[in-house]
Amino acid sequence: MHPTPPTVPRQATADTEPLPPRGSRTSFYVTIGCLSVIAGLVLGVGGFFGVRALQGDERPPVTDEETTDDTPTTPEPTVLEETPVGEGGAVPLGSTFPIHSTTLDGEVEVTVTDVDWDATEEIQEANSFNAEPLSGNTFIMVTVEGVYLGDGFEQWDASGWIGATYVAEDGTEHERIFRVTPHYEELLPQAGVAEDGSFLAEIPFEVPADIEAGGHVVFHDQLADLEEGAWVEAA
Repeated sequence: MHPTPPTVPRQATADTEPLPPRGSRTSFYVTIGCLSVIAGLVLGVGGFFGVRALQGDERPPVTDEETTDDTPTTPEPTVLEETPVGEGGAVPLGSTFPIHSTTLDGEVEVTVTDVDWDATEEIQEANSFNAEPLSGNTFIMVTVEGVYLGDGFEQWDASGWIGATYVAEDGTEHERIFRVTPHYEELLPQAGVAEDGSFLAEIPFEVPADIEAGGHVVFHDQLADLEEGAWVEAA
């Protein structure tokens, strides 16, 4: 018996059959290169915006001082224990302060609550016998809420309970006038003071019709020098 020869893998030769073709490595490297470029672009753009975002977050916050530098501040009404004296001590509209009234023979706590810069029609409608303002003039009206802190209130002369002068922005002085005003029946001269001492007052002034809102209302008790009165900003 003849032994079986060992099996030897067949090798392709030019005389037998062709070798299988190798895949091209060129397209593989091109693909890898394209992917690398795309990844670089994505990372680059993302990094750019990420850095910009971080830079934006790192900007210092706006402080109150920066926001208020160009914004004018409006004084707030206040409550005083002493009478404010002179233009330098003027208080904002709506402030409350005490003032002595010789007519009422006591101290009054006053609050100027409103200035009506065009009160002519209201005053004319309040009473048909009210004299009209002169040509080119108008009425303005100051409303005061008060609390009488004295004893022995006498209603008969309460209409002149305090002196009042309006000082315009240009320094022109306008003395109070006496007219029947819209709340005539509720005012101090007519209704007197309530049980708690509170009362209402309306004080009109005649001024040029083209006057701008501003200036001061000065309250004074029989004083010739306004600088000794209580000054309140009228706007």
